[in-house]
Amino acid sequence: MRFTRLLALRYTFGLQKKVAVTLISRFAAFVIGVAVFAFFVVLSVFGGLREFGLQFTHAFDPDIRITSATSGQFNIDEDVFVTVQNHPEVALTSAALSQEMMLRFENRTAFANIIGVDSLFYAVVAGETMVGDWVQPGAYELVLGIGVLSQLDSAAYDHPEGITLLVPNKRGAGVLNQQPFSAQSAVVRGVFQIGASIDETTAYAPIDMVQQILGTRENQASALYIKLTDNADEIAVQQDLQKIVGNDYNTKTKAELNPALYKMLQTERVAVIAILTLVVLIALFNVVGAIIMTLLEKKGNIKTLHQLGATAPSLRRVFFMQGLLLSGLGSGLGLLLAILVVWLQKSFSFFSIPGSGLPYPVALEWSSFWTVVLVVGGLTTVVSWLASAVVKGVIKQ
Repeated sequence: MRFTRLLALRYTFGLQKKVAVTLISRFAAFVIGVAVFAFFVVLSVFGGLREFGLQFTHAFDPDIRITSATSGQFNIDEDVFVTVQNHPEVALTSAALSQEMMLRFENRTAFANIIGVDSLFYAVVAGETMVGDWVQPGAYELVLGIGVLSQLDSAAYDHPEGITLLVPNKRGAGVLNQQPFSAQSAVVRGVFQIGASIDETTAYAPIDMVQQILGTRENQASALYIKLTDNADEIAVQQDLQKIVGNDYNTKTKAELNPALYKMLQTERVAVIAILTLVVLIALFNVVGAIIMTLLEKKGNIKTLHQLGATAPSLRRVFFMQGLLLSGLGSGLGLLLAILVVWLQKSFSFFSIPGSGLPYPVALEWSSFWTVVLVVGGLTTVVSWLASAVVKGVIKQ
């Protein structure tokens, strides 16, 4: 074993008689280093863009949301929800009451899901309004999605007369009840922008205003938003809370609130890894060329070693180890340089998104590191082993 290792080190790092062989070996290590560098940097950029995009998608999503599986509303004063709030890894809870309503401003109308939130809601989620202020408890105010505002006219923003919210009257229209809708005026205090699917269908209001419009009790809600403590295990806490509330309620994490988005991101990541794997595989052809060129140059030495008792498998291991060393040297340097570049960008923001001034997002993730190591290591092992098989043909000549 020591014989094969020493010979592999000599063939890899020693100067060959033919300068071209030495250059090909050095070039092979350089190319695989560039490929690995690109592999890790692209995965880190993809991870950064993923985190950057999810910040907007989850702007008004809690860590965990609890809703009823059997009805639209539930009583948040029940003992079960007191137990939820007392869970050691639950930092804050916020009640929300949502209802589809019609919004009217002058001669324009729009439909939106009005989500009534309490004073803790803004501390539970990470969202920020794009323009204006957040709703205040006890006030008749709204924060609209920019798509809803565009349907009503931008003049509705902070208009002194506000807009009118209409919801069907529970008693319905009849001879003794000529008002089919309950109406309430509210001033638009803020506007947010997350994504078209949310911006065009969602608005926020104080929960007491929504409760008044719907005629529900103060302790009624349609969802409980939960913020977890730092470093809490989201999945483990979700399982605990599901056991507490039982099958009559649904507990969902951020990922489960947007399953289609996460599936799309996962598919994109797999596609990126597949493309980068192909790039690494192409780069490894240079390692194959370096092994074969070394074999041809050392043909006489190989035959002599074989006649002195070196077996074909041991000689094959020499060139197999040469392939591993060339690839390991290049990929190791490329990976270290990539980690340094990503860390510098994350720490000092050398590159910005064109036209925005925002630092280009990157993410240092263990998943990216191990993906590169496993892909490059696996391909190198296979390619080097296949290329080293040429030694059998050299011995037979």
